[in-house]
Amino acid sequence: MKLISISLAAALLALGAAPALAQAPAAAASDSHSGHHAAPAVPSAELSEGEITRWDPRTLRVSLRHGEIKNLDMPAMSMVFRVSDASVLGDLKAGDKVRFRAERVNGTYQVTRIEKAP
Repeated sequence: MKLISISLAAALLALGAAPALAQAPAAAASDSHSGHHAAPAVPSAELSEGEITRWDPRTLRVSLRHGEIKNLDMPAMSMVFRVSDASVLGDLKAGDKVRFRAERVNGTYQVTRIEKAP
């Protein structure tokens, strides 16, 4: 008798839970976040504004007076950066307004991309 009561209780519990389980996929589908619009992704190669104050092709160093460098969490200042080779700077010279990308490479700050500002 006890076995029948336990079996009957389990069957009733399963039948009672069936409608809730049947609705779960529909609820999950309606929670697709299709109505949400994510903010546009920040480009990974965001450029910072600056001005070349000095450029020494012998030492592969460029001095920049720059605005905030967001990817390095660096405030505006003047500082010296390395470049991988002289061709990175092309025909840029002191006084040129530039847009650039700097990265921390092997413990030093390096300009990885630079272009004349429009």
